[in-house]
Parts: sequence; C-alpha cells; structure tokens
Amino acid sequence: MELIVTLTLPFFAVVGLGYLAGRRKLIPEAGVGHLNVFVFYFAMPALVVGALARQPLSVLLDQDFLIAWLVAGLVIFLIGALLARCLFGGRLGDMAIFGQACSVGNLGFLALPLMLAAFGETAAGPVAAAMVVDLVVLLPLSVALLEAARGSGSALSVMRQAFVGAVANPFLISIAVGVLLSATEIGLPGPLGTFAAFLGGAAGPAALFSLGLSLAGRKVEGALGGIGAMTLVKLFLHPLAAWLALTAFGLPPATVALGTVVAAMPVAGNVFVIAQQYGVAPRRSSAAILVSTVVAVVTVALALAWAQEQIAAAS
Repeated sequence: MELIVTLTLPFFAVVGLGYLAGRRKLIPEAGVGHLNVFVFYFAMPALVVGALARQPLSVLLDQDFLIAWLVAGLVIFLIGALLARCLFGGRLGDMAIFGQACSVGNLGFLALPLMLAAFGETAAGPVAAAMVVDLVVLLPLSVALLEAARGSGSALSVMRQAFVGAVANPFLISIAVGVLLSATEIGLPGPLGTFAAFLGGAAGPAALFSLGLSLAGRKVEGALGGIGAMTLVKLFLHPLAAWLALTAFGLPPATVALGTVVAAMPVAGNVFVIAQQYGVAPRRSSAAILVSTVVAVVTVALALAWAQEQIAAAS
C-alpha cells in the first residue's frame, strides 16, 4: 500500500494531468507531437545514456535475459495471434496487430521512468534489454505479417526495412551509446554527466504527461471482446510468461522480478501507430491502449510491490 501511495499513484497522477489537459483542450492536438519530439529525441535518450553508462557491462549484456525475454515475447505474440484468429475470426493482419498488442508494452514512456524511480539504475539493464528485443524482433515481425497480409513486397524485403527502421530508433541508438560507455568504463565525466542528468530529469514527467495527452483522444470503440482479450493477455499472461521464461533460464530472483514488472506494462502506443498506418483495427488497438493503461494503475502497483518483496527476500 505504501508503494502505491508514494510512487505509483504520483506517476499515474501525472498521466491523469496530461489526460485532463488534453480533454480540456489546454494543449492543442499539434502540441502533443511537439512534446513527443522533445521526449523521444532528447530527454529519454539522455536518461537512457546516463543510466546505462554507470552500469556494469555484464548487467547490460545478459544473454540469458535477452533470450528468455524473446521466448516469452514470441509465445505471447503467438497466443495473441491465435486468439485473434480462433475467437474473433481475424485475418493475418488482425493476428499481427493482436499479437503485437499482447507482447509489446509501453517501455519507453512508462516502464523506464517508473522502474528507475522504483528500483534505481539497476533496473536500467532489464528495461534496455527488453526494448532491444521488442524493437528489433517483435515490431519488425508484426510489420512483416501486415505487409504479407497486404501482399506488397517480399517478406525478406519488408523485414529488412522494418529492421533498419528499428535500428534507427533513438532509444536503440541511446542504448548502444550507453553500452559503449559502460564497456569502455568512460562513463559521462564532468559536464557531460551533469548535462545528461539535467536533461534526463525531464524525461519522466514529460513522457508521462505526454502519455496522458495521447490517451485523451482515445475512446473505447471497437469489439469489446477483443479489447478485453488484449488487455488481459498483456497485463496478466505476459508477466506470467516472462516470469516462467526468466526463471527457467536460471536468472537471479531480483532480475526475474524486474523483468516480470517490465512485462506487466500496458499496451504500447506504437501498436496504434502501426495499426492506423495499415488500416487494421485502429479503433480496437487505440481502445486497448486506453483500457490497459487505466487497469495498469492497479496491476502495475501490485507487480511493483511483489517485485520489491522478491528483491528484499533475495538480498
């Protein structure tokens, strides 16, 4: 209960302020994009680089964590795709969006600032590793399936384009820079460290406020069964799959706990971006983002409390 009051509620309260600002039209719709540019290209990269540069390389390049996260993500992607097909009669494009929504969470704008605040910079490694897998494997997989459903271009060409786009993502670039600084043990000396800390300090509040603004324009529209299924799989089955996979690979209890919380994050905003671009269930994916984020106020708080108990017991 103390964690909910002292950490989770203040974080989601900032999301709520952004939502209210959007609903009251205090910030025009175009302003959302401008704020996202600041967060996505400047504040978040500074936060990522600063956090990773101070971590041991062995923590950042944990092969077992990467493989376990990939296994869990692929299993949940498949479960989501099969649900779309078997329960809702979805075609290949619907299966791709459903699978992506179930397996890719809001790591950049929610997990990263929340995990760093809750657990300190030791959480940077698992969050960064999860981002790498999601951006380099799961998102290109979804795009490739959508392209195959549309019948445009070869699957190999589509996968290559999606992979190149993912690698150019500012989050991945900042992760690479942070890992390089960690490997060389240079860190961020003097003014560079101060600059990264100052700019990165704006990332959390700005990202959460921007998330609230983006939610203000969403409505619960579309097939309610599909929206509910996406939310349940993402918030409950994905953390369970991550816990099972991380445990099976013999990772330390603290790492397992951190990875499980990362998997408990709500549906990522990029699901709607891709769904709208391909014209495949954009209303349903948008609603799933809104519903899963609202429900996550409770479920993420419970996951954080559980993780803190696990880490305390292991120490």
